[in-house]
Amino acid sequence: MLDLDFVVLDAHPEWRQVLLAYGEGVDVAVSADAETAEFVARGFRPRVREVDGVPADQMARVHGKLIAHGLLQVEIAGRTGGMLYQLTTAGRRACLQVADGVLEPALA
Repeated sequence: MLDLDFVVLDAHPEWRQVLLAYGEGVDVAVSADAETAEFVARGFRPRVREVDGVPADQMARVHGKLIAHGLLQVEIAGRTGGMLYQLTTAGRRACLQVADGVLEPALA
């Protein structure tokens, strides 16, 4: 992850919050669709639709920015699975650095 990405995350606490939401453990029910189940088994999850402190009308924009900065990966899971998301290696590193206090998480 580039230092620029840290600066951007530091400047946009809502991006950090959404990124951290993808870093949290989640109990995802595996779809009957075998293709979707394969992605879920590899660590992908459905889109996070709500995050405290992030307005609902900003979620699509934040997702796009995280994808553009290489922090979040998106896959289309077949005809019925829809869009699934996963932290990239850089995204996982950023989450760990927030947890370690290198980047301060946004205050709720």
